[in-house]
Amino acid sequence: MTHTALAAVLRTTGEPMPVQEITLADPSPGEVLVRTAVTGICGTDLHFADGRIPYPTPTVLGHEAAGTVEAVGPDAHDITPGQRVIVCDQAFCGRCAHCLSGQMVYCTDATAKQRQRHRLRIDDRPARQYLGVAALAELMLVDVNNLIPIADDLSFEAAALLSCCLTTGLAAVFNVARPTAGSGMAVFGCGGVGLGAIQAARIAGVAQIIAVDPQQHRRDIAVTVGATATIDPTDTDPVDAILTATGGVGVDTAIEAVGSPATTGQAFAVLAPGGRATVLGMLPAGADIQLPARLLRQGRSIGGTVMGSVRTRADIPRYADYAQRGVLYTHELITSRRPLTEVNEAFEDARAHRGVRAVITF
Repeated sequence: MTHTALAAVLRTTGEPMPVQEITLADPSPGEVLVRTAVTGICGTDLHFADGRIPYPTPTVLGHEAAGTVEAVGPDAHDITPGQRVIVCDQAFCGRCAHCLSGQMVYCTDATAKQRQRHRLRIDDRPARQYLGVAALAELMLVDVNNLIPIADDLSFEAAALLSCCLTTGLAAVFNVARPTAGSGMAVFGCGGVGLGAIQAARIAGVAQIIAVDPQQHRRDIAVTVGATATIDPTDTDPVDAILTATGGVGVDTAIEAVGSPATTGQAFAVLAPGGRATVLGMLPAGADIQLPARLLRQGRSIGGTVMGSVRTRADIPRYADYAQRGVLYTHELITSRRPLTEVNEAFEDARAHRGVRAVITF
């Protein structure tokens, strides 16, 4: 048995995506069919849509999503039809050394990627499934380990943001940067990921949270969710401004959520001795980062992470609880809602940095 669904199909990078019918296989062992409710437009999707990161086409983009379980394959335990779920692109085997040590985002099991080659058909031909999700479609066929069940009183919009952007920022702060209460942090980029990091810093008790973004409306939202100061990098040099704001010392931690070699270098340059910069933005393929050699002394460090080293089934339910209790802002980040037929307009919103998060509602 197969399933048909309407989807936005990326045929040629840089070109509009037509909405057409695709075919999904019936769930195999360990797989689940999910009816999509909301899909967020992530910066990663833009990179693939515009061809900055090569990927086989045709395909269906989208990986930040939430929906309702439609059908369950054999051996897909603890998930039942009708259940409301977050769909995350981080599948894990639970058996390899990385999974067993809590670093499941670095899972070495290759079978999940192999299964992605046999789930979708476009124009009656097999198509590679984007990031194991392909969420810009009415239906998604995913590994059971991609799913996190959610309560009935958590909205699908909030759940979708917890699938990627908010969770990436939150987990990067809680799991990687680990700031201490009363410390200082700088966040470069106030999109969904950066605003997640700002909120995690606030929740962790960081005293000085400096947000850097060229868009006024994003700086305004940054203040709403927890930033104590903002900087417009088109108006003033952010490194000089942050060093001035910290009495020349610098911040204890910095988060880069832009994906630019320039802001990555700035995130390192504003660190106090012993400070750590965490890079979350997806840097261009082949990009190099230049760091001032003199700053490598005195214990400063910089590193990257996949989705903040999130432990999906352990961390995301806690973040969902923050949202339900009003500790975590979610709906304030959503600044446009469009149907699937307006997916190309939603991508234009994201490209032009209109608002913060554009979502597709089904």
